[in-house]
Parts: sequence; structure tokens; C-alpha cells
Amino acid sequence: MVKITIDYDSSVSETEIHIKCASMNEQIENFISELCLNDSKMVGYIDDEAFFVPLSEILYFEAVESKTFFYTKENFYRCKSTLVILEENLKNTTFSRISKTAIANLKKLISIKKADNSKLLATLINGEKIIVSRKYVDEIKRKLGV
Repeated sequence: MVKITIDYDSSVSETEIHIKCASMNEQIENFISELCLNDSKMVGYIDDEAFFVPLSEILYFEAVESKTFFYTKENFYRCKSTLVILEENLKNTTFSRISKTAIANLKKLISIKKADNSKLLATLINGEKIIVSRKYVDEIKRKLGV
């Protein structure tokens, strides 16, 4: 059971969230991750125009021919970060490495099923299917609770 207490104070200039718990668990970690994602944005480029896309809208990141892209339901953007840097920056969020060339937002998956060669086939909320390579299958299953 989670108890939520909100204290209103008009003198506060910045909102603070305090979590009091007996011990850290996966539910609390997921809650913190969601809070962090909710306010963060990623800069993405279409041609020469920069867009500020909320992380919570990103389905996955992919490296293609030495370039990194990220995908939303409506669009795809070029990203200046590498997957290695993104993986480090997105640690402890709902994003997870799924292959050598991709990082997925696990909150955007609607299903997973076994695929050839011990891989998984994951379906995103937009209907797109992506492969989870066998190196990452156990970790993804653990994170998804399956």
C-alpha cells in the first residue's frame, strides 16, 4: 500500500518529492524512473530543425550506419548521442538495451514472444516489431516480470 501526502506551501520555489520507505524495491524504483522521465526531453533533429521530445514519448533508440535515431509514434529523429552514452544516461529508467544496435522504452511494449535463435520479438504500442537479441533476453524478461 502506498500513502501519498501533499503539503502545500506557497513559499516553495521548487517542488520536492520525498520518499519514505522501509526498503528500496522495484515498485519504488519504477515510480522514481517514471517521475524522472516525465520531465526530461531529448533533442532530436529532422533535417536542420531541432525538436525537444519528451523521453516518455520515445519508443526506442537505434544505431544505423554510425548514426543514432530515436522513434516516437509519429516521427523519427536523428540524435547526436551514441547508444553507449544514451545507455549510461538512461540507467535506472524504463529504457533498456535490447541489442547491440537498439535501446527500447519497456513501457512502450505491448507484447513479447519467442523468436528464432532464443531471441524475443517485441511489439511496440505503434504496432512496430523489434528484436531483442539473446544476450539481453534474460534481463528484459526480468525487468518485465515474465
